[in-house]
Amino acid sequence: MERKITIEESVPYTEDYQNKMLEENQVEGLLEMHGRGMDDKSCYDYDVSGKVSMKALYEKHTMSGEEIKILLKSILRVVKEVERYLLNVNCILMDPEYIFYTEEKYYFCYYPPKEKSLWEGFHHLSEYLVKCADYQDKECVQIVFLLHKETMKENYSLEQIIKECVKEAEEHDWIASQEMGSTILRETENLWTPMKRFLHRRRKPKWGDWDGLYIEEEDL
Repeated sequence: MERKITIEESVPYTEDYQNKMLEENQVEGLLEMHGRGMDDKSCYDYDVSGKVSMKALYEKHTMSGEEIKILLKSILRVVKEVERYLLNVNCILMDPEYIFYTEEKYYFCYYPPKEKSLWEGFHHLSEYLVKCADYQDKECVQIVFLLHKETMKENYSLEQIIKECVKEAEEHDWIASQEMGSTILRETENLWTPMKRFLHRRRKPKWGDWDGLYIEEEDL
């Protein structure tokens, strides 16, 4: 049974190359999208048949380190595909309610009117991961700590952060090289304290311009 969600914008609908590109091509990792105008509004319909939103999936359950790595790999893949089709990566929504899951893959909404940058959206997603992380899973704690800490910086590399997180622990002990990482590991019974400290910092990060991601298949 077909199931759709719709995002509306209170501006007249205009057809541009992004809409045409998405309607003529199935970009891997993006939900199928159809744009239309209605009563001076812009409406974007997404096919979410057979999929569940990330928000609904983790409303009552915690997220393991392995599950977070699946999400991060999906983000890298979709950014690569969006760039390959010469589309704007900032139009990929990073909100949990607009990220959908099925069969160990995540799918994203491409929303042309979006104004927030990809980096800002990813930082807010890292805050969500902090809240739904499984704090009994050491790898999960390592990942969410690194993600949130690094995305607080003014200019961070999305590619570098994600690639570090998805590496197997036995291949590269990346957490040991992070500032305060060893302290976090030694005090596992108090892991939530540093996370709350980062969440309550009032500093607003600045977001850099997109300079492209170049990701080799073997990295994923």
